Amino acid sequence: MRPRQRTGWDSGGPGRPVLASNLKEPAPKRAERPSPSFNDMVSRLAALEQAPIFFSLPDAQLRALARRLRRVKIAAGELIASQGEPGDTIFFIERGRCRVVIEKRPSVVTVALLSEGDFFGESATLRNRPQQASIYAQTECHLLALDRQSLHLVMAGREWETLDELRRFADQRFNLFADTSVQAGWGLLLDEASVIGVYSPKGGSGGTCLSLNLVGALARRYPGEVLLLDLDFPYSHSALLAGLIPTTCLARTASLPEGSFDDVLLSAVLYHAGGPMILPGALRPEEADEVTPELITRAIAVLRKSFRYIVVDLGVTITDATLALFDLTQHVVLVTAPELSAAKSAADAIEILGQLGTPPDRLTVVLNHRSIKPAVTRPAVERLLKRPVDIEVAFDGSRPEQAAVDGVILSLTNPKSEVAKGSEALAEWLDSKHGGRREERPRDPAPAVQEELVPAWRAD
Repeated sequence: MRPRQRTGWDSGGPGRPVLASNLKEPAPKRAERPSPSFNDMVSRLAALEQAPIFFSLPDAQLRALARRLRRVKIAAGELIASQGEPGDTIFFIERGRCRVVIEKRPSVVTVALLSEGDFFGESATLRNRPQQASIYAQTECHLLALDRQSLHLVMAGREWETLDELRRFADQRFNLFADTSVQAGWGLLLDEASVIGVYSPKGGSGGTCLSLNLVGALARRYPGEVLLLDLDFPYSHSALLAGLIPTTCLARTASLPEGSFDDVLLSAVLYHAGGPMILPGALRPEEADEVTPELITRAIAVLRKSFRYIVVDLGVTITDATLALFDLTQHVVLVTAPELSAAKSAADAIEILGQLGTPPDRLTVVLNHRSIKPAVTRPAVERLLKRPVDIEVAFDGSRPEQAAVDGVILSLTNPKSEVAKGSEALAEWLDSKHGGRREERPRDPAPAVQEELVPAWRAD
């Protein structure tokens, strides 16, 4: 006799499911986020607490955010965020520096330089805007990334006031960067002069000589449209080196009222027969104190309307006036000599200029040979500077010293001299970057200066 078969839903068969009795399978577990170590957690909290918005959060929320941060390492020069692209991550800078750049044809404007304790990406993350600017790692950067989902997961419903404050901060920074980029572009839109700062961090490297000959080389292209502003304090001798006799200077215009400032300032400009124009900063050492950052900003605003190029010869010491001038320049020319002390000073200066936000493509390094046999080779100088030399000026014997005694500019009188060749190469380099975007201007932009005042100041 065959055993009786089970029927119903419990029995097996075609089209019948079989229910396994008392079979327990473990439920799938979510992948757990690895917990950061104690030291890692401390460094994450320190980075968050440096941010001006997050430091006031309760400890519980700070720790929750810190656990959700993701570490990112970016090499120097790499692009972190691209202008116009969407973004959903806030980056906190733990170590390193970043440059914030807004591209507006035909120029690129650096609107901010961010360092340890700063953060970026909040506008795209919280306002769903495209990235307002491109962010580049100026040095090797160690970043902490917080995505939008993690931010809202921790903050929603409990710390909405902090989110609102962060949105206000994002709007404030968005407007600030927009205003900065527009103001930086005013000079291009209004066809104003490019300001070129010539800085030699070590005395005796030939900064004044190169400034004077650079103005001469540019003036051969644009007679009457190139100005040398001599801020090499305490002794501003550029006018005398060019064979001109100054009777007034920028410092003596400091107390003038607004109505007469423009005319008196332009009347202080000296005109050289070869085309360049020179404005002394001070005639006496004690007058250098009158040249304040406010006076420089005021003077540059007037001079940019009358010239194509303004070349500024800066002194060795970085003062408040020098810093103000760096903020107004479109290009910085760094002059150094192939000597250990000069090269070391130049390396320090490049570091300082980087911290001030000078873009690498707006910095030109000139190696000026002051002796027949250099103490340091060009490759050694480049290794010390951590960047290539752009222009090299060969040794020119006693010609620069003799030109100073004779009161002549080599780039105008002796094109075969090495200083003239180097200045011409530098002028061509700068003109390729800043001169091509301007239309041809009328010659002699300040005829009153040239016709009425210059003959009384010219040297015999």
